[in-house]
Amino acid sequence: MMKTVLSILLFATLAAHAAPTPASLAGATTVEQLTPGLKSPDALTRATAARVAMLRNVTAMLPLLRESLASEKDGMAAREELRALVLLGTDADVTAAITQSAKWPAPMDDAIADAVARRGANALDIYHAKLAGSRMSTHAEFFRQMLWNRGVLIPVVASQLLGWHDAAGWNGLLQTALDSGVTVSAGAMTVSLGMPEEKIRDASIWYLLRTYAPDPEVIKDPLRAALLESRAEGSTREQFGRELLRRMLGAERKDNERWQTFLATDEGKSLFQNDTATVLRYLTEAELRATGLPANRAVKKPVFEGRSPTLIVPSLLPAGLADALLVEVRCSDGWLGVANVTVDGAGRVLNTDLKNVSTTSDDCQGAAERIVRMSLATPTSILSQSAIPVVLIRRPKTPLCIDEPPPGVTQRLLRVSGAVTPPLFTRRPPVGRDAKNPMAAEIVVGRDGCVRSARLLKQSPQPEVNSDWLLDLSRASFTPASLDNQPIDAIYEVAGSREN
Repeated sequence: MMKTVLSILLFATLAAHAAPTPASLAGATTVEQLTPGLKSPDALTRATAARVAMLRNVTAMLPLLRESLASEKDGMAAREELRALVLLGTDADVTAAITQSAKWPAPMDDAIADAVARRGANALDIYHAKLAGSRMSTHAEFFRQMLWNRGVLIPVVASQLLGWHDAAGWNGLLQTALDSGVTVSAGAMTVSLGMPEEKIRDASIWYLLRTYAPDPEVIKDPLRAALLESRAEGSTREQFGRELLRRMLGAERKDNERWQTFLATDEGKSLFQNDTATVLRYLTEAELRATGLPANRAVKKPVFEGRSPTLIVPSLLPAGLADALLVEVRCSDGWLGVANVTVDGAGRVLNTDLKNVSTTSDDCQGAAERIVRMSLATPTSILSQSAIPVVLIRRPKTPLCIDEPPPGVTQRLLRVSGAVTPPLFTRRPPVGRDAKNPMAAEIVVGRDGCVRSARLLKQSPQPEVNSDWLLDLSRASFTPASLDNQPIDAIYEVAGSREN
């Protein structure tokens, strides 16, 4: 009997001192539980400990995060430690994180920018003081995150960016507004058209075209008067944009060899490849021929019209973490269903309800819930709600496609529009054509060509048809979307129907 008791005590002692693993840290909530993880020799374990501290708002971990970051040699772990320091820490910690970021590849500045945007309150001040001159490139993503559920701040942000003559920030703000289906005030747009920076004027011109081409009558003075003015400065791209704006407001369409030559270039053609098709109505026949686009090309409606903005969950996790959580419970099965998720203003998951998510085992459902709770949710629009249903989908024995790329890779998540080249199917799901039941879905295609998430926009009246199509979409593969010839994650709409 004594030997049995001693064996139990010894086992308990060894278990208490067992080396932490990413899976064992996923449920941690205290400094005592997280400290061994942050001191682990394993990079994924340190990254997981930092992420959990950030997600559970364990501010008592800040001293250890500062200490760990000072000696960190692994980029993946450093990225999580930097994020945690920015979201949990003081303004001084943010400054220290930005300084530390300089030791790593340029995309690390984008990870810092995302974390700053999630702070909310003073994000714009930090952006101007510390980030605008950094290596960050994800301006549209920054403003989408910063303005999420804070749309009332758009006039303030617009005024500040113009006052700072910040062309990159201004372009990012306009892209965010366009993708979210909200408008920047006519006053700010009028001011922007007279700015000395051509990049600011150009961004404004093409934003106005894409926003108001379907209904130009809503444009009133003084913006209308500013658009009708003839101005000599600017590139051919800017001048042609102003010409289209004048036509949009009623001016006569006239052929001009200068415009046709421009439209025959790659730059000119790229302006009309995606959701700017409504602008095509203002081109002459000769100009349309110059673009190489078909004369009967259908005019698209704005991508956001009639859409319900959502959150992207699960989000990207440190590479290997999702697999570790699945291996822990030996879950090789899939899941499918709608989970109700509530997040805070930074995107940290507060509550989950997976009772409508079908799995073949309780262990797999537990793994799915942990993966969701380890996510830092990303809004697709500044209008996305904080409590929202999300589709969780995984085919049995297939990867989740949510591993975050290496720190040297820039992470972009943009809706397919404008300069974003859409993804192309390399393996198309088996979709039939039944006009009685049109279906459409919004998917996130990762930079690796894998479908990260999907949600139905138009459904079949038959639930099993919807389920089958979502599962089919999840195994589709793509050539990824790209921006400036670089692969990116993209929000993309696909249409189809299943034969009955």
